Amino acid sequence: MTAVLTDDEVGILLTAAVHAPSIHNTQPWRFEVHGPVIDVLLDEKRTLPTADPAGRAARIGIGAAVFNLRVAAAMLGHESRVAANPDPQYPEIAARIFLAARETQVPGLSNLYGEIRRRHTYRGPLVDHAVSPKVLQRLDEAARAERAQLHWLDQSELTQLGTIVRRTDADDLHDEDRLHERQRWIGGDRSGDGIQESALGPLPARPGFVRDLSAGFDSMHRSQAVYETQPFIAVLSTRNEDTAAWMRAGQALQRVLLVATSYDLTASFLNQVLERAAPRFQVRDLIGDCFWPQMVIRIGYPAQPTGGTFRRDWRDSFDQWF
Repeated sequence: MTAVLTDDEVGILLTAAVHAPSIHNTQPWRFEVHGPVIDVLLDEKRTLPTADPAGRAARIGIGAAVFNLRVAAAMLGHESRVAANPDPQYPEIAARIFLAARETQVPGLSNLYGEIRRRHTYRGPLVDHAVSPKVLQRLDEAARAERAQLHWLDQSELTQLGTIVRRTDADDLHDEDRLHERQRWIGGDRSGDGIQESALGPLPARPGFVRDLSAGFDSMHRSQAVYETQPFIAVLSTRNEDTAAWMRAGQALQRVLLVATSYDLTASFLNQVLERAAPRFQVRDLIGDCFWPQMVIRIGYPAQPTGGTFRRDWRDSFDQWF
């Protein structure tokens, strides 16, 4: 049997989708509904030609939105199936989700629905409290369920990553194209997309494992904080390197983040080291060159409350309904 989506269901599904994370909160997706099928399209107007010229990060964000759709569908009682790049004649369609007829809540995925709105990127310092091996195992299982893997960095690898981060941050400060691109999306007061100043977290008082997205811009209102020196950092990776793998990485990322949220963990990202070819290959060497690094995730318990970023109304990303 095929699904018949009501107006309310479409609203629930797409509201969940737009709460996915995306690079600089660009929200690079659009949606079309064709009966029981939802197409997720890449919105070229919301991509970053300098920071993400291949669209890798944009498609990871779309993958995260697809996973949220799957979770919301499961909560509503729809089994779902996903096809990446489903139509060669329409390459802008990044993913197609097929929904089965509505029955009962789908075990597993439906349990994560309540975490979708709770999850947000936390850019502040973390408390000095270890994450239990049991929870780390749950996060590993979440990544593997989407055919990806997490590589948790040991002390030696953290030291090497720190060197890569500092070098990349220094390069970014002297890259005018990159700085101009970020100015469109970062800082100030924002209500629909991008990252407003209140969600950037405190300024780091000393170098640490945190990305200061405002670096290069003046800010008179942010406080300073000392960030932890030994965070839990995982590199999310895939065996393949193509658009389908990027979509898969996005779904794995969001499953990991929602499971982490269910344990009151927060996460932020150090993806500046993946936005340039040379540091990305250095990160690949850290985790073994059989895998392609797609996200660098800093995970832990928050030391202070911070706000999340805003989202556009799902109707602003909705093209049409057939």
